[in-house]
Amino acid sequence: MSALMLSPVPNRVHSTSAGNVYTADELGIITQVSSQADVDDLIAQGCALLNPPPTDLLFKLLAANFNSIGDEQFTPNFNGKYRIKRIVTLNTSVNGMNTAVGGIYTAAAKGGSAIVANTQVYTGLTNALTALELTIATPNLILPAGTPLFKSLTMAQGAAATADIYVYGDVYD
Repeated sequence: MSALMLSPVPNRVHSTSAGNVYTADELGIITQVSSQADVDDLIAQGCALLNPPPTDLLFKLLAANFNSIGDEQFTPNFNGKYRIKRIVTLNTSVNGMNTAVGGIYTAAAKGGSAIVANTQVYTGLTNALTALELTIATPNLILPAGTPLFKSLTMAQGAAATADIYVYGDVYD
């Protein structure tokens, strides 16, 4: 476990019942909290668990295969019910993603809710230094905690091609 927390006072030193000592930085951020017991002790001292971290990054899928129509599951960065606000694809391995089409779903085999429609094109990814914001099909949908995400193309690129996909949004208790 490596939790990120916010102290009520910047630069404050916090001690836990396990004997661990954490020092907040000048913004009040405490990094690398090593156990749930330490998290609980810090919360009792007025600290807040940052979940998700301040970037609001919910999921990521690095080096997603755009030459496959198979499912690829995203890695979550949080725990709780959530709403997706934006999805960004970048760092493509090809100069000119021009054939890949497909969406993002809450279940394998294009099942569950379509977060991004199966008609999403990736032609805006012209090289490793371009980014493409995908169109969210269900921007008001709040998903239950533990709901996974899958990338599943309806049409592959036709040659080796990868890109990174980042999903941003809000997490609710």
